[in-house]
Amino acid sequence: MKSHVYYPLLLLFSILFNGLNAQNKSAINPVIHADVPDISIIRVGETYYMSSTTMHMSPGVPIMKSKDLVNWEIVSYCYDILEDVDELNLNNGKSTYGRGSWASSIRHHNGRYYVSTFAGTTGKTYIYSTKNIEKGPWKKIAFKPMLHDHSLFFDDDGKTYMVYGSGKIKLVELNKKLDGIVPESEQVIIENAGLPAGDNLMLPAEGSQLFKINGKYYLFNITWPRGGMRTVIVHRADKITGPYEGRLALQDKGVAQGGLIDTPEGKWFSYLFKDNGAVGRIPYLVPVNWKDGWPVLGIDGKVPEELKLPAQKGLIPGIVASDDFLRNKKDADLPLVWQWNHNPDNALWSVHERNGFLRLKTGRVDDNFLSAKNTLTQRTYGPTCSGSIKLDVSNMKEGDFAGLALLQKKYGLVGVKFQGDTKKLIMVSAQTDKPVEVESVPLNQSTIYFKADCHLNGWPEEAYFYYSLDGKEWKKIGSKLEMRYTLPHFMGYRFGLFCYATKEAGGYVDFDYFHITKEVSPKPKTYVFLSLGQSNMEGNAKIEAQDTINVNQRFQVMATVDCPELGRTKGKWYTANPPLCRCYTGLTPTDYFGRTLVESLPEHIKVSVINVAVGGCKIELFDKANYQSYVDSSPDWLKNMVKEYDGDPYGRLVEMAKLAQKDGVIKGILLHQGESNTGDTLWTKKVKLVYDNLIADLGLNPAEVPLLAGEMVSAIEGGRCASMNAIINTLPEVIPNSYVISSEGCPAKSDQLHFTAEGYRILGKRYAEMMLSILGYKE
Repeated sequence: MKSHVYYPLLLLFSILFNGLNAQNKSAINPVIHADVPDISIIRVGETYYMSSTTMHMSPGVPIMKSKDLVNWEIVSYCYDILEDVDELNLNNGKSTYGRGSWASSIRHHNGRYYVSTFAGTTGKTYIYSTKNIEKGPWKKIAFKPMLHDHSLFFDDDGKTYMVYGSGKIKLVELNKKLDGIVPESEQVIIENAGLPAGDNLMLPAEGSQLFKINGKYYLFNITWPRGGMRTVIVHRADKITGPYEGRLALQDKGVAQGGLIDTPEGKWFSYLFKDNGAVGRIPYLVPVNWKDGWPVLGIDGKVPEELKLPAQKGLIPGIVASDDFLRNKKDADLPLVWQWNHNPDNALWSVHERNGFLRLKTGRVDDNFLSAKNTLTQRTYGPTCSGSIKLDVSNMKEGDFAGLALLQKKYGLVGVKFQGDTKKLIMVSAQTDKPVEVESVPLNQSTIYFKADCHLNGWPEEAYFYYSLDGKEWKKIGSKLEMRYTLPHFMGYRFGLFCYATKEAGGYVDFDYFHITKEVSPKPKTYVFLSLGQSNMEGNAKIEAQDTINVNQRFQVMATVDCPELGRTKGKWYTANPPLCRCYTGLTPTDYFGRTLVESLPEHIKVSVINVAVGGCKIELFDKANYQSYVDSSPDWLKNMVKEYDGDPYGRLVEMAKLAQKDGVIKGILLHQGESNTGDTLWTKKVKLVYDNLIADLGLNPAEVPLLAGEMVSAIEGGRCASMNAIINTLPEVIPNSYVISSEGCPAKSDQLHFTAEGYRILGKRYAEMMLSILGYKE
């Protein structure tokens, strides 16, 4: 039986947590760290109402309410669906991503609320009106043509106008019914509205919002100078028809496009928004002072971080909210935080067929996620957020795919796919615009948990996907999603609940809940370590059975040569089963270095190693300026090993390391070399040259990348090169951020040059213990 207790407690915790977290006594910018673009705001008495853009979502044109300009809640939508056409219905291969309804204009006139918008999908202008903005009903008027980025304006003389356009700003008068334009009323009121920002514009002035204050008309627009940023332009005039004089009003942080609002106390603000990457376009407030009849935006021309307004209480539950799908008789089927991707098919979803669950049913076959109907969405928000679901997949049909999405053009999916009479968990990434199944895991139960964590606090913006069999222990699945805001969708990422068929219609899934929170799992990290040296780093001991089992998947090795017999390709990552150096090498200290690290480091940290080593070589082999003369004078057996690295082991190490830097951070360099340089008093300086070259070639900070050098087989073990240890132990005098790893007690083979397998295990653990201490994970 489904518990009715958990969700109220979660909601209470979220409210309390958000309240406790609002430590600031004042609001901070951005006011809403979520996709609420193209905002238009009015004040009626002590209550503010705001309209915004949600384009291809249904219901559309959200209306939000606030008492303080800071804390908002969605209270209504202007329409359930914009129109019943193929593009909005996702029918016949058509869609309207990034189109639908755009910038709206909200007004209160003679006791009635008006919200106008326009749609490139239909080529129409729309005006919605109601006496009760929170409860409706809304009356719809539509006419052609589509007036781009218009501002609806009721003037004092009883006439109604729309100001619109891009670059060249135009004015038209509407007829008394507001269902069309008065003939011959169109006129240009500003020839080039972006001119105050210069004549080299990437984006002509648009986004008109018109106000009348103290008898003067003020027109706000956005423009974008080439090589500059989004900029606010303000024009003013004594008559609505002009002439208008203009000024550059704000040019800071790309915050622009909006208008003016006053408080009951007489304070003024400009409401604007900023393009903020993957989360979308987010609202800002800027204080306004008046000077010589002009609005002066910002503090010394800048957007302030702090505002003299009440502090934010959090976006939950006003803008986003968790939902356990339990409904009382008076409850709406879906809270207002939900929107469908395009128009829904209402016959294919229900919150009543199974009490306490959202049921999504398949009604047709689709070949991809973006063409599928009935994906139910909510906004993501910053700086971090996590959405999770519990899903019952008992009634899927062959070919069905259902789960949790992060919706944008470069989307990510995690869910269950029914394929070949079996169910599997899969993560799909459309990072490269073509969906790729990154990872799959067999599923042998009917309920499953998924979550997606979003990190939206600046570059890089990333998401990670997880699954759980019990709702407690989460396992990462697939690859990170590099979140990108794209113009074809023109919308911030959204969480999406989806279910679609790829073979036959008629299956369905039940969503037990959707939970949203700002708490995320620690961001997965990859620590990369470079290993180099001669035969002991290459691996001279036979790999034993114990070395081939229970290798944690968080420990990975990058293949530095192609090994078809091992199924490995150069430059690719693999679970670090030995051998870690080349195709036929043996056990190495790096094996148990990595295993020990993953046992001790937090679960969200992966350990990756790159091992380039050549048995019998001198350190001179890794001198990038002089290695060739050394190789030329070497015996054939060494030359043959060097050939496996295309003649340049150092170059191969750097090549692989640069690939690894795309996935993680280089945290250290492991060295085991010296047997062939025994007695060489210049060895430490030669090592420093190699170390310095690696630091420079990989763009590393030497203070953050230690060098760990292991001793030769010890004198106690009869080591033939044990005298070299005295030289090795002076390395920290030459390289400040270097450490020497003792070999005392590490068993050696009979040749007294190489360690046994047990010796490598001990030595590798010592490397790891030193690194853990450096990283701060071990006393």
